[in-house]
Amino acid sequence: MKPAQSDFAKKFYVVGVNFQKTDTQHRSKFSITSAKNEEAYTQSSACLEHFLILSTCNRTEIYGFAPCEYVLLAFMKSLSGATHEEISANAYIKEGDDAVKHLLSVASGLDSQIPGDYEIISQIRKAFQLSKDAGKSNGFIERVVNHANQISKAIKNSTAFSDGTVSVSYAVVQQVRKIMEKENLRKICVVGLGKMGHNTLKYLIQHMPDAKITLVNRDETKLNEIASANQLNAFPFRSLTDAVKENEIVIVATGVAEPILNLSHVKGSSVKYIFDLAMPRNVHEDLYQSNEIKVFDVDQISSSINDTLDKRLAEIPKVKAIVQAKAQEFFDWQERRKSRTTAPLKYEQFLPHVIGSTENSHTRQYTCFMADQCCEGKPGKAWLPVQAYSA
Repeated sequence: MKPAQSDFAKKFYVVGVNFQKTDTQHRSKFSITSAKNEEAYTQSSACLEHFLILSTCNRTEIYGFAPCEYVLLAFMKSLSGATHEEISANAYIKEGDDAVKHLLSVASGLDSQIPGDYEIISQIRKAFQLSKDAGKSNGFIERVVNHANQISKAIKNSTAFSDGTVSVSYAVVQQVRKIMEKENLRKICVVGLGKMGHNTLKYLIQHMPDAKITLVNRDETKLNEIASANQLNAFPFRSLTDAVKENEIVIVATGVAEPILNLSHVKGSSVKYIFDLAMPRNVHEDLYQSNEIKVFDVDQISSSINDTLDKRLAEIPKVKAIVQAKAQEFFDWQERRKSRTTAPLKYEQFLPHVIGSTENSHTRQYTCFMADQCCEGKPGKAWLPVQAYSA
C-alpha cells in the first residue's frame, strides 16, 4: 500500500559538534573553512534542499530540513572528512522544536564558550546570508533567524549579559600584555588580518602602544593599507619565516584548513609564545609538542577569562526567560500556520524516488539520495548511536 504523503514529510534538524563535547584538537576535524562552506551551498538534492551551516571556533552545526537526521550526518561527514565513529562519538542531534530552541539559545550567547559572546549573532547572520544567497534558505529558516536577531537585541537592551569587552581577541591581548610585562618582551607578529586578526590588532594598539608589531597577510593590498595606516612593519605571506624571525610572540589569526606555521618557520628565531586563534588549528602539531615554545589554542585562551564573567552569569535567568518567550512566539506562529492549512509546505514535502529501469523501477521509501553510499536504506544500522546532548 502506498504510504500517505505525510510519511515523506521533512523535519527540521540540527546536527553538530561544539566545545562542550570536544576539545580544540578534535573539533578541528569537523571545522568547515569559509571556502568549503560556500562550496557546500552549491550542492543540492531532493533530500537536503534547505539548510544553514554555522561553523565557528566553538562549534560546527548544520541546520536543515531532511527526511531523517542521517542525511545531515552524512552531509557533515562529506564536508569534514570525519569518520562514522568520530561523528557518532562527538556529534549531537536535535529535532523539531528542540532544534529551534537550540539555535535561539546559541544566538543568545548562552551556549557560547564565553557566556554572552556578542560575536555569535553576526556569525549566524553571515551563515544565513550565505544560505539565502545560494537559494538554500526558506521561510521557516528565515523566521527562526529573525527571532534569533530579536533575542540578541532584547538581551543587549535589557540585560548586562553582553556587557564589557570579553572576546577571544580581547582575551589573547590581555594574556599577551601580562607576558610582555612579566618577561619584558616587546615584539609581536600578527598573522592574518581577517575579522579576528583585525580585532586583535586594534586591541594590541589600544592596550600596548609601545609594542613593536609586525603584520603578515595574504591579501597584500589590505596588508599595506592597514600597515600604512598604523605605521607598522608588513610582510607578504610568502615571507612568513622572515616575518616571525625577530619576534618574540606570534598571534596566528588565519582561517584556513591546514596549519600554516610549523617548527621550520620559527627554528633559530626569537619566538617564545604562539597564540593559535584559528579553528581548525593553523599551528602545526610539531610546535604544540615543542619544549622550547609555549603554544596556546582557543580553548586555553577562552578559559583564562572565565573568572571575569560573574556579572554575566548572574544575568542568565533573565536571558533564559527571553529565549523561552521568543521560542514560544515562534511555536505559536507554527500553530497558527497549521490551523490555516493541513497541507505541508513545499519545503516540508519529501517525494519518494523512483529508481531502476522503467520495467523494474520501484519506489524507494524512507531513504535518501546518499543511501547507497551511506546506509543502503538502513541508516539506523549503518550509524553508531549518537550520544545525547542535553545543553
